[in-house]
Amino acid sequence: MKDYYQILGIPENANQDEIKKAFRKLAFKYHPDINPGNEEPATERFKEINEAYGVLGDEGRRRQYDGAGYGGYSQQDIFRQTFSNRAMYEELSRMFAQAGLRFDPEFLNDMFFGGRGFAYQPGYQYTNVSTYKPSWLERQSAKIMARVSRFALRRLLGVAFEPPVVLDRHTGLEIPQAEAASGGEREVTYKRNGRKKKLMVKIPAGIKSGTQIRLKGMGAKKGKKSGDLYLHVRVKD
Repeated sequence: MKDYYQILGIPENANQDEIKKAFRKLAFKYHPDINPGNEEPATERFKEINEAYGVLGDEGRRRQYDGAGYGGYSQQDIFRQTFSNRAMYEELSRMFAQAGLRFDPEFLNDMFFGGRGFAYQPGYQYTNVSTYKPSWLERQSAKIMARVSRFALRRLLGVAFEPPVVLDRHTGLEIPQAEAASGGEREVTYKRNGRKKKLMVKIPAGIKSGTQIRLKGMGAKKGKKSGDLYLHVRVKD
């Protein structure tokens, strides 16, 4: 069994503030955006740190871990439980946004779930997760932090760092039960590069909540590159 206290470098009697402080320090240090050219080892360490915090940062899971261990759960099980907790996700999203680092759904999907789709707990709307918008002060702080990070990288490592451009877009799609059972077509409205777009999407019969519909090339566009648009289906009761 992994020693999550050792991973975060804290004693077993650490309180939640100490756990959060240790996680924040290590997560910022090993975030892939801060480690250009060294992404692979940084990514593995970053995942391990998030796994440890996912258990120790939750009082219930921590008690279970301290008592009988946390066996039977895979790393992805822990990630799903952690990021399906809306309060915890929004807290982490805010924390990384303030530092100018990525922690959006696309980043989570690629980082923790191998690009196979972010699976939330039943009844939790995917679109609710990405609604947090930093305040003006937080956005300015993030810009300053990003500039400082790039300056430090240039001075210390001699490399120029620019955050990757994310072109994929995600949005929710609610469908009545009758329509989900019979199938059909539905108009989807979304924004692409600041402009409102409309699409007619074919809904297959028998579609279930949690289904992800990928529309290739319909995400954001920059130059000759286009991302994909992901529709996350929720069948209404």
